[in-house]
Order: sequence, then C-alpha cells, then structure tokens
Amino acid sequence: MAAIQYIRAILLAALLIIAASAAADPLKSQGDNMNADWLIAPHNGIGRLTFGLSLEAVASMESLYGKPSPLKSYASVASDVEGVIAQSGTTMPAETMAALRDAAGSLANFATQNLTMGQTPILLEYRDGRLDAVTVEARHKETNFEGKLVFTLSALEVLKLFERANGAPGRYRSDEAAFDNIAVSLYQFSVTSSKGEVRVISEVDPDFRVRSVTLRREPYRPADELDQFVTFSFN
Repeated sequence: MAAIQYIRAILLAALLIIAASAAADPLKSQGDNMNADWLIAPHNGIGRLTFGLSLEAVASMESLYGKPSPLKSYASVASDVEGVIAQSGTTMPAETMAALRDAAGSLANFATQNLTMGQTPILLEYRDGRLDAVTVEARHKETNFEGKLVFTLSALEVLKLFERANGAPGRYRSDEAAFDNIAVSLYQFSVTSSKGEVRVISEVDPDFRVRSVTLRREPYRPADELDQFVTFSFN
C-alpha cells in the first residue's frame, strides 16, 4: 500500500512540474503540434501553397484551402491607361505619362484570386499564371512560423519574431511592417504615424482583429514608394 502511495506521489509531482513549465512558457510546447499545411516558409509559400504553382495545381487543393474564385486579371489596365493619356491630350506631363505606363506595365501579367473555406478567404497573387504571393488572415488560426502559432501571439511578439528571422529591422509605413530578407509583410500589427512614429497595435484595437500576413516570392520594394517607409526595430 505504501508503495502505491509512493508511486502516486511521484506521478503527481511530475504532473505539477509539467503544469508549472507550461504556465511559465505556454507557447514553448507549440512547436510539437504545428500543422505543416499552414507552415510559413519564406520565399516558398505556406504549407502546400508553394510559389510557382499553376492555377490547376492550386485548384486541386480545394478540400484543404478552399474553393478558388474566378481569376481577376489586370491585363486591361494598360489599355485603360492609354485611354486616359489620350483623353488628356498635351496637358499631361511626360513624366506622369511615363509613371502611369510603368505602373500599368507591372500589372500586365498580374492576377488575383481568393480561396474560400467557410467565411475565411485566402488571397492569392499570380504572375504569368504562377502563384507569386499568399495572404492569410487572423482567422487562419493554424498559421505557424518557427514553432509558434502566429495569430495566437501578441502583435509585439509577432513583430519581434519576424524581425529576428529577417536578421534586420523592418520597414514600416501606415499599417504595414515589411521584412525584405524573408519577403514577408505584416498588416495591422503596427501603426506608423505621418511623423514616422511606430507603435504596436494592442489587442483591444478593432484593427487587431483584421491583422494579416502576406508572403511573397520576392520582397515588394517599388522604388517610388521606399521613401514612405521608416526603418524601426522592436528587438
């Protein structure tokens, strides 16, 4: 009888140690339960949605990621821009026309699509018919990176996590935090004022509910927008 009580005491002590460890760091054990289908892989995609996939390959994963919407192409933008330029006659400056044509040209091979499962869409971007970027929202709870469930963390924890992975401070503007080395942009995790002051969004902020993560094959660095960002570190 004494032996049984002794064994029970040992088991109880072990359980208390495990519980105390989990309480001290509730996210430490997350890495053992991550869903590989929602694993963020910089420059590669998320889970099975890997960059370079065709429309048909993406559609074949409907049961996992959602039903694909009709593809929205932006190829007509170039002709629309030419129409605007023609209507303006000689009143439009040459540099403005050049800028409009450059912008339209960058959209000639661009298209978007949603994958919808229930009420939770995934936004996809394509270049030349191949998957080029993926955006997931806070409702995609299983989204994970480096052993952490991204959307269960505080905004500050997420910003620090991706900054460490980036190996350098992020670029910030408005509601975006861009990490170029890993081609990841975070939205609604931070806010940057017109004066260049960066602050973390709190969990009570309404925008916190609509935070999202965009993964790209290559970082988005349009030359005419870089001066809108400020470099900032949370680590």
